[in-house]
Amino acid sequence: MDHLLFLAQEHLESAQISVRTFSGRVGQNLSNFKDGSKASFTSLMEKLKSQIIIEKLNEFLQNSKNVWVKFRIVDVYNRCLYFFLTEVTRTHIYFGGMCFVFGTLIGIGMGIRIRNNVVAPQRMRAVVATSYKGLEAINVVEDILAPRIISPDQVLIQVKAAGIDYLDIKICEGYGRVMRNQLNKYNPNDWGELPVILGRDCSGIVVSVGMNVSKVQQGDEVWLAVPVHHQGTLSEYMVVSEKFVALKPPQLTHEGAAALPYNIMKAWDSLVNQAGLGEMSTAGKRVLIHAGVSGIGLVAIQLIRAWGGHVTTTVNSQMLPLAQNLGADDVITYDTNNFEKELLVREKFDVVLNPLGPILNESNLLEICTPGGLVVTAAHTNFPSDSYGYFWGLLFMLYIRIKYYFTNTPWVTGGKLGTLDISGKVLERVAPLVATGQLQAIVDKTYAAQDAEVAFHHITQGEPVGKTVIRFSWSVPIRLNHPRMVVTLAQLGIDISHTSTLCRGKAPIMSVLQNPCTSL
Repeated sequence: MDHLLFLAQEHLESAQISVRTFSGRVGQNLSNFKDGSKASFTSLMEKLKSQIIIEKLNEFLQNSKNVWVKFRIVDVYNRCLYFFLTEVTRTHIYFGGMCFVFGTLIGIGMGIRIRNNVVAPQRMRAVVATSYKGLEAINVVEDILAPRIISPDQVLIQVKAAGIDYLDIKICEGYGRVMRNQLNKYNPNDWGELPVILGRDCSGIVVSVGMNVSKVQQGDEVWLAVPVHHQGTLSEYMVVSEKFVALKPPQLTHEGAAALPYNIMKAWDSLVNQAGLGEMSTAGKRVLIHAGVSGIGLVAIQLIRAWGGHVTTTVNSQMLPLAQNLGADDVITYDTNNFEKELLVREKFDVVLNPLGPILNESNLLEICTPGGLVVTAAHTNFPSDSYGYFWGLLFMLYIRIKYYFTNTPWVTGGKLGTLDISGKVLERVAPLVATGQLQAIVDKTYAAQDAEVAFHHITQGEPVGKTVIRFSWSVPIRLNHPRMVVTLAQLGIDISHTSTLCRGKAPIMSVLQNPCTSL
C-alpha cells in the first residue's frame, strides 16, 4: 500500500513539473508574440509615414480613375444578362426567393418581439385583496407577477396614480368573484381567484403597445377605467385592451386624471344610457342629483351644467359652497332641512339620479318626478352569479331585464346584464369639457402606495369629497399660472378638519390643502 502511495505521489510531482513547464512556454510565446506585434505595428506606422506609401496611394487613385473612364454600363448589362442566361437555373431562383421571404418574416418577428418586450419588470408592487374578508383582506405586496402583452390590441401602462372606489371594498367581500373567475379562466395575466388587484381607474404612461393598437403609442400619457371583472389599476404596471384607454387631457395632473374615469363611466351610464340625456337633449331639463359631493355626484353636476340643464342637488351643509361653485342651481342641505319636504315643494324633476340605491324611499322619488320622468341609480347591484353560480346567474339577470322592459318599472339599474359598460370613447367625449374647465377633477386625498390600507379605511369614514387617490410615483412639480386659481375650502366656508386635497384645474374651485399638489 505504501508503495502505491509512493508511485502516485511520484506521478503527481511529475505532472506538476509538466504543467509548470508548459505554463512557462506559453508565457514565453505570448511575450514573444506581444513584442513581435509591437515591432510590426511600429514598422507599419513608419511605412505609412514614408513617401513610398503616398506614391502607391496616388498610383491606385490614378488607376481607379482610368478604370472609371473606361467603364461602360452596356458592358455590365451584357455580362449580367449572359450570367443569368447561362449560369442561373430555376432552382437558384426558387431558393433565393424562399430565403428572401423567410428572412423578411424572421426580421418582422424579431422587430415585434423587441418592440413589445420593453421595460416592465418581472415583479411589481400592487394593492390586492388576499381573501374575501373585507378591509382586513387588503394588503400591499411588493413582488406580484407583472403583466405582459398577450394580444395585439393590448397596451402596457406604467401607472402613475390610481383611484379607489367603494366598489373595491365590495370586491374584498367577494363581489363579482364568480364572473371574474369565469371570464379570466384562460388569461395568462390572471393567476387564479386570489389575490385580486384592486382599483377601477388610473392615469399613467404607455410603455408598450400591441401590433394592432392605433389610438396610442409608446410614451403617451393616458387615463382609463376597467370593468369589475378585470384585474384592477392599483399596481405599478397593468395591461388593458386599447378600447378602455384614452389620451389624458394635458390640463390634468396624473392624480387629477386618476380621480375621474370610473366616476365618469358611472355618471355617463346613468345620465346618457339610462336617462337619455346628452349634449343635444339636456337643455331645459330639471335634474335632481342626490349626494352631490360624492364622486359620481360631482361629475354628474358638471355634466348637466355643461349640457345646459338645471341642477338641484342634496349635500351636507359644509359642502354647500362647493356644490354652488361647481354650478348647482339649487342646493338642499339634508342635515339642516327636511329634504323630503323641500323636494316636494319644488317643481318636479325630469330625471332623478340616486347614487345611493334603494336606501332612499322609492315612492317619494316618484312623487317628485314629472309624469314621464325617470329615477336612475348608479348603485352597484349584486351579481346573481355570486349567489346562483355563473350560468344560472346569467339566466336570472336576463329574466330581470326582460321583466323591466315589459313592466316599465321606473327603477332602472342599467348596464349590460347588471355590469357597467366601460369605454375609452366616453373619456374622449368628455375630454373637451376638461380642456374648457367645465369638468374638473376633485381629489379628496392622496396617499403613497405603501399607505393604501390607510386610504381604504379613510373612504369608509365620514363622507369623502370626490375621489381618494393612490400615487405610485411622484409627479412633475406643478406651476400654477395664476395665484387666483388656488382657493381653499376654508375660503369657501367649508370645515377642512376632515377634508384634505382638491387638485388643480382651470376653474377657481380646484383647491390645495393639507397635501397640496404643488408639493408633489
